[in-house]
Amino acid sequence: MNRRLGGVWVVFRRELATVRRTPGYAVLAVGLLVVLGGLVAVGGGGATGFVPAVVDLLLPTEVLVPLLAVVLGYRALFADAASGELGVIRTYPVSAAGYVVGVLLARTAALVVLVGGPFALVGAYVWLTAAPDTGIFATHSGVDSPVLFLRFLALVVPFGAAYLSLSAAVSTIATTRRSAFALGLLALLAGVLGGDLGVLRSLSAGASPSGIAGSLALSPNGAFRGLVFEHVIGVSFAPEGGFVDTGRAVASLVGWTVVGGVAAVAAIALGPRVDVAVEHLRARLDQ
Repeated sequence: MNRRLGGVWVVFRRELATVRRTPGYAVLAVGLLVVLGGLVAVGGGGATGFVPAVVDLLLPTEVLVPLLAVVLGYRALFADAASGELGVIRTYPVSAAGYVVGVLLARTAALVVLVGGPFALVGAYVWLTAAPDTGIFATHSGVDSPVLFLRFLALVVPFGAAYLSLSAAVSTIATTRRSAFALGLLALLAGVLGGDLGVLRSLSAGASPSGIAGSLALSPNGAFRGLVFEHVIGVSFAPEGGFVDTGRAVASLVGWTVVGGVAAVAAIALGPRVDVAVEHLRARLDQ
């Protein structure tokens, strides 16, 4: 067990060093901060309160956070395989699962900093510029509160982690850098648009509107949006709730993250065997 954890730790540290040596990620974080700050300033949420700021940021967050997560993940596993470093790493006592876990943990830690940092700074800006009554910590529904913005920030991280895991998984089947980018973009579009388009199609086919809450929770974006409405925006206005099933939405975000990780482990573990089988098949066909 200690050896396995040691292998994960080595991969984790190595991957963090790789992220630190890539200045483009820091540029993306600064760009995210500029966009978020501009949206809050122009939208007026910064002067009104935390919940209005969340309303201003919700739709852009559903696009920008997955985009940054895909940028972090689309070459996370492909680069080592393409450069041959993965073959060297596998000669050490590091299993396929340990390698994937180490990479994803490091990239998730980078995601927390690169995404969480700009959102935290925007929250601090709202704290300083909003009306005085928004500084009161809410102990009941109907009061704007920084606690609600912290809830929003706590939901942003697992939302991005789901896209990070999925983009890393699809990168394992890429053969070139261009194909890795194309697959990552495909995963982004499928996640951002797929769930909503699926709900609209089911409604047009005659599905009951009462099932919308359950259907939305199946996609990462729908689950994230429903949780924000249920536990951030809706809390401030004290509705009856029912935007989304919380358990199903949380399970959806966790499930997509786990699915991506398992798929990546399977691809890396079975990849050499598949290559050997293909070579055997080619040899037989050449005879």
